[in-house]
Amino acid sequence: MMAPDRQPAHVAPLNRFAAVLRARHGDVPDFDPLDGGIAARLLVLLETPGPASVSTGTTSRDNPTRTARNLTRFLDGLPLSRWDTVIWNAVPWRLPRRGGKLGRPTRMDIEAAARDLPALLALLPRVQVVVLAGRVAQSLRPALDAARPDLTVIAIPHPSPTHLAASPAAREHLFGEGLRRQIAVAIADDAR
Repeated sequence: MMAPDRQPAHVAPLNRFAAVLRARHGDVPDFDPLDGGIAARLLVLLETPGPASVSTGTTSRDNPTRTARNLTRFLDGLPLSRWDTVIWNAVPWRLPRRGGKLGRPTRMDIEAAARDLPALLALLPRVQVVVLAGRVAQSLRPALDAARPDLTVIAIPHPSPTHLAASPAAREHLFGEGLRRQIAVAIADDAR
């Protein structure tokens, strides 16, 4: 975690939010300072922090995993700069590993994350589109709609290599032209 006095201004409010969650829930990575932070127009909500965030300390497309590579490929296909995006997790705290695998969020985790969502959205006034990656993130749709009914919310498959390998249709949807066009139209419509 970055020292409070050394944080770039565009992520400092978000990382203060992460620190509050860290005090409440345990290990929560910071936001990536290479993304747009509070200036972002598109929020990507993944599911939970992966193992790479332990070493990097951030939720980032640059984490050394195949999920991050797939996410980067998806984001690079959008008509947005990196500065227009911010990445976070629906349940932003690390869950205990079970049987050597990443832990799955419980209903209590998801309910707690839904309660925290309005505070996050208040820090992202320029966000126009929220991309929900995977079922856990998609379960927060009602909380998103209640907090910010003005947002365009788009569900996508989770970019994990395991999920995409098991479902060629999910892979085609994630990397296909139709999804890129849908997001481009949503951003353009909201810019008017």
